[in-house]
Amino acid sequence: MSPATRFDHDRRFTGHTPGAVEPFVVECLPLIPILPVIPARRVLDIAAGSGRHSLLLARAGSHVVAVDHSAVALNTLAKIARVENLKITPVVAELENFPIRAQSYQAVLNVNYLDRNLLPALKDALEPGGVLLFDTFIVDQAVFGHPRNPDFMLGHFELKAMLDGLELVRYREGLTTYPNGSQAWRASALARRS
Repeated sequence: MSPATRFDHDRRFTGHTPGAVEPFVVECLPLIPILPVIPARRVLDIAAGSGRHSLLLARAGSHVVAVDHSAVALNTLAKIARVENLKITPVVAELENFPIRAQSYQAVLNVNYLDRNLLPALKDALEPGGVLLFDTFIVDQAVFGHPRNPDFMLGHFELKAMLDGLELVRYREGLTTYPNGSQAWRASALARRS
């Protein structure tokens, strides 16, 4: 990532608090193996931003490793985690260079981020029985203006093909309507490693 892009990303997160959790994540929360145990289940949240999903999972009893390239965003998350005494480990890193250990996580979250080359590592990161929650934009989203770059949007049923080798627990593609009335075209999946 270029310094200018990093600066823009950090500027976007300055003074930003974690937003609302994606509806698909809320819907799938009961299906994610994150029940409080000792030691806490480990969850990887990639492109975590200021941690809206990391906070949800940590509050449910997981130890979350939240990775993002924005130190500003992760500082916000770290402050909230300290105040609430949550088990969140923020990691500032570029995902293409971040070492993801095989069979290390009960759950991996990938929301609003698309790096097709990263998917094999995310699948390998799951312990047996672990789940990958993947929720991002599809090509129809371009009509709404963000994102527009086809590199950052999935084709129709592309996500289903990318999850080959995992058991699909839940899958959908289509228009998501949020409580505030806004909409987004999304592909959403929860898949389990056997």
